[in-house]
Amino acid sequence: MPDFNTPPCEESTDSWITPLSVLEDLGHFDMDPCAAPVMPWRTADTMLTEQDNGLLCPWSGRVWCNPPYGRLAEPFMQRMAAHVGGGLALVFLRTDTRWFQDAVLATARYLFLYRGRIRFCRPDGRQGAAPNAASCLVAWDVRERECLMRLELAGRGKVVLL
Repeated sequence: MPDFNTPPCEESTDSWITPLSVLEDLGHFDMDPCAAPVMPWRTADTMLTEQDNGLLCPWSGRVWCNPPYGRLAEPFMQRMAAHVGGGLALVFLRTDTRWFQDAVLATARYLFLYRGRIRFCRPDGRQGAAPNAASCLVAWDVRERECLMRLELAGRGKVVLL
C-alpha cells in the first residue's frame, strides 16, 4: 500500500506556517488559536500556541485557523464550525475523512478550492516543497463570502457554495 506521507529528512518539521502572501490575500484576523511557537510573521492580533491550548481558550472576533494536521484537525475544525464571529480555516482537501465530512461538508457555507498547491513555510520563513495534497479554505459565516469572491476574481481558485 502506498505511503502518502512526506518522508522524514534532516530538515523535517511538524511546524508548517501559512505563507505570508496567502494571509495578505485574506485580510485582518483577530485571533489564531493554532499559531506556531516560532513564526517570522503574525497571523492575527492574538496568537495562541500549543502551549496555550487554543481549544480550551475563549475565541473572539474573526479567527484564522490553520490547524495542526493529524488527530487535532478534527477538534479545531469542530470548534471553528461552532464559532460565531467569522473566520477561515485552511486545511488539506481531504473530503474522504470523517472530520472533513462532519466539520466541513455538513456545516460550512463555503469552500475555496485553490488553484495549485500551497507551499507552506518553515518556522524561519523558508518555503517548503510542494505538499502531498491540495488545500482549501473553509468558511462558515456569510461575512467571508466577499473575501473568497475576491480570491476567485483574482484567479486564485474557485468558490464553492455548500
